[in-house]
Amino acid sequence: MREHARRLMLDVEWSRLTETLRWRKLLPVLGPRIQELAQGSASSEFLAAVEQALEAGRRQGSFLQLVCQRVMAMLDGAGIRSAPLKGPQLGEAIYGDPGRRLSGDIDLLVAPEQLTAAVEVVRALGYQAPRDYVHDHGLPLLHFVLVHTREELPPVELHWRVHWYERSFARERLLPPVGHPSGDWRPAPADELVALLLFYARDGFIDLRLAADLSAWWDACGAGVRAGAVDELLDVYPELARVIVVALNVAEKLVGLPAAQIINGARAHGAHGMREHIAVRLANPNPHTSPSQLYADMGLIDGLLAPRGGFGEFVRRQLLPPSAVLDEQARNGAKQRARSPLARCAGMLTRYGLTLARLARSPEALS
Repeated sequence: MREHARRLMLDVEWSRLTETLRWRKLLPVLGPRIQELAQGSASSEFLAAVEQALEAGRRQGSFLQLVCQRVMAMLDGAGIRSAPLKGPQLGEAIYGDPGRRLSGDIDLLVAPEQLTAAVEVVRALGYQAPRDYVHDHGLPLLHFVLVHTREELPPVELHWRVHWYERSFARERLLPPVGHPSGDWRPAPADELVALLLFYARDGFIDLRLAADLSAWWDACGAGVRAGAVDELLDVYPELARVIVVALNVAEKLVGLPAAQIINGARAHGAHGMREHIAVRLANPNPHTSPSQLYADMGLIDGLLAPRGGFGEFVRRQLLPPSAVLDEQARNGAKQRARSPLARCAGMLTRYGLTLARLARSPEALS
């Protein structure tokens, strides 16, 4: 698509493009690539804006990396394995520049049985206790969020898994082995790719940041994915098969990720059911709808891709969450009070219906 992109650039309004990319937090991600494709035709203002975004990203990335290394060293000292998720470490690995991938917090993975102990270690740096709802099994839905008391350090999110559908993949594949220092370990390429696909699916295939990460990751690391490795992984974790296949199909449509090269061709492009077909079409690389509708579309994708036996968990997660979760969402959304669980459920179902009606009106549209 290189030549097509260059032709499009002949009519670009550079000031409008700059503001759009800045607003969507894509300026440091896509700006350098656009600059390369433009071959000298980009405006001086666009070039300056990209450089400023990169410099700001590098400063923020360096700060996050320093804090992340400090936290990981403390966790190591307490005998707690950890691994960074996304963030500037990923940006440096796949883009060659920590400033290319904007981050505002630190995401760390720890084993679920060590999560409570990890919270106490991080709190020693002046962080408040997390307020996330804890489910009956003693764990939050995905992670605990810790905010620094004086707001001098970035928020830290301590994850025990990377997607709703898994309870063992992250612990078994993304954490360093017992006894191995956390700082100099990296997952196998196939495991890292699957994790990125899970992040993309969990965020509802919205916008281009994670799609761009997948594209850049494949360029930098794809050669390391052994033939058949992802198929073998999905055989071990069958609950992830549907979501990974759909994520690969979406990434292939948007950024050219070679799905049939990553997994068996029949599995990648074979006959899929209506649920998978709708989920692929719900991918929204250029969101122009309200945040509430986007959030509902993410929930609908969750329901469409839930593994066998996972529908009840989807309902409790997206449609009828505990009242404490609704209260927390209301606080985060600056609302005066949370809606009742039934009112929220009715609202979400209505938004699901609006999305499906939109798809029915444009059968061939991707989004």
